[in-house]
Amino acid sequence: MTIKTALPALLFFLTLGIVISCAEEDLTPVGEDWITVDTKIYFIDSMTVQSSTFKFDSIAVSNTSRLLVGAYSDPVFGQVKAKSFMQFAYPFPSINDEAVYDSIALILKYDNYFYNDTTQTQTISVYNLLDDVKTDDGFFYNTTDFEADTTPIGTTTFKPYPSKEDSLHVTINNVFGTDLYEKLRDNEITNSDEFLNAYKGLMIDPDTNNTSVLGFATSSYLRLYYSLEDEVENEESETIDFTLNTTNSFHNITTDYSGTNFNTLDSQETQLLSADADEASYAQSGAGMATRIDIPFMETINDIPGNGSILDANIKISIKQNTSTENLYTNDAINVYLIDRKGDSYGVLTDASGETVYGLLESIDEEFKTLTYTIPVTNFLNLKLDQTYGDNLYLGIYGQDFNQSVDRYIFNGDQADSSNLKLKLELTYAIYED
Repeated sequence: MTIKTALPALLFFLTLGIVISCAEEDLTPVGEDWITVDTKIYFIDSMTVQSSTFKFDSIAVSNTSRLLVGAYSDPVFGQVKAKSFMQFAYPFPSINDEAVYDSIALILKYDNYFYNDTTQTQTISVYNLLDDVKTDDGFFYNTTDFEADTTPIGTTTFKPYPSKEDSLHVTINNVFGTDLYEKLRDNEITNSDEFLNAYKGLMIDPDTNNTSVLGFATSSYLRLYYSLEDEVENEESETIDFTLNTTNSFHNITTDYSGTNFNTLDSQETQLLSADADEASYAQSGAGMATRIDIPFMETINDIPGNGSILDANIKISIKQNTSTENLYTNDAINVYLIDRKGDSYGVLTDASGETVYGLLESIDEEFKTLTYTIPVTNFLNLKLDQTYGDNLYLGIYGQDFNQSVDRYIFNGDQADSSNLKLKLELTYAIYED
């Protein structure tokens, strides 16, 4: 129901006293001033709020603090896969001619992030890159890809313990290790350019049958082991660490939406209405999927006679029942942006003082397995009303760590079965006379 159609009912309720009316002179806060006024206060929760889902063409993943590797199959979102590209810095080593090569390994340091089922065995493989890792515009995106050799130089099958262990050790084959060692020892490589020409980087690729996506820290490294004999013929182990060039290391996220509601999201400007998607809207970090919220008839609030001001406004948006689980969990806060009809961002949503606004988890219903977020939108509505952006202003709802996680959200639309769970705007509006 729009505010235009709800207006007679609201005035009727006002007469009955269901809506608060202050006929006496009160000191009422309106904007930044305290004014002595005759005030009528309206509480409105029947304005039309529409939600839909869209997907960014790409999202920047340069210089993230986490690299994602893994895959899993989601009953709603289809197949999700994350692989990482790693470029390494030349360490300028000095190796004794008498040293002997031992082994080489990729040390992937857990950063405690994981998504979906880590109780199952996972498999990842490491490949040599064939392309130079570089970008024309200074950014890497979740869609950026580089060609790699078809034969892995290392594969490991393991059960991940991202909260208990500090790293994952992936043994690299000795053909690769010996070649690198000899080039360093014989001074065939003496600077960064020579190193990157010979060793462009590595791709870490998961098996598609994996059941989780894991986060690895950018402090991960490639470690070469060799040994020297001392004067009493005891071997001393030595290492050379090749740290990540974080500027040129990133993850690539791919999805397969076959058989899902999302096959139609073929461009950023395409909208999937909640009415056409099981009365829900969606967000999926990493893949670039987000929820768009529109309040299409906001200007009809001006039809209420008198000088008016929005005192408070909040959007309530809830997680669809039983879709936030131990494995497919949601966070206590969601990011909110101002976007245009094409999905391009104006920036984060702020309040009137310029502070960033988040959607914060307000209530948890353990019985019905539902979560509800509250988003303060007073400033957003005022922007729409003063025509700063006009009709080309919407809210974009993203998961936190949008470019370095794969968290997913399924939100109830405005036609949810329960009035407590449906998407809605709760607005307090004051009419006053000087």
